Amino acid sequence: MFRSLASGLVLVAALLLTACGSSDPKLIPQDRADALIQRVDDVASRTSDEDCDGAKEALRDARNQVAELPREVDRKLKRNLNQWLDQIGSKIDDDCKPEATPTATPSETPTATETPSPTETPTETATPTETATPTETPSATETPTVEPPDTGGVNPGDEDDG
Repeated sequence: MFRSLASGLVLVAALLLTACGSSDPKLIPQDRADALIQRVDDVASRTSDEDCDGAKEALRDARNQVAELPREVDRKLKRNLNQWLDQIGSKIDDDCKPEATPTATPSETPTATETPSPTETPTETATPTETATPTETPSATETPTVEPPDTGGVNPGDEDDG
């Protein structure tokens, strides 16, 4: 917003400078033009310094200077200067505020997740499971077949007596 005030000040300064320095009585005398430019510069300076009250006071001084210009000064020129000062006055409150600095939008900050330090986990040692060792099963023991004594091919009880 200060730029609009500053560009307006440059415009008025140009108007004042073209109007002064001449011997035309309808234009602003050089000494008064210089004083008015100084007041307008003061408005700009105080506005940029965020001194709103000082800027308004300097603007009142500038208005008084325009009102005190000689009668011979062109009425249209006086009217244009007053309109320009009105426009500057309407912008002082806005331009005098500190420029809004963009507020950082809070962004989600990742929360540091604590990585647990490795703890020693005891390695389980397998408990030995007893495996059955094969035990020999006694095989059927041979029972000796007892053969009767040799009778010469005769079955006992069949013997001939005779």
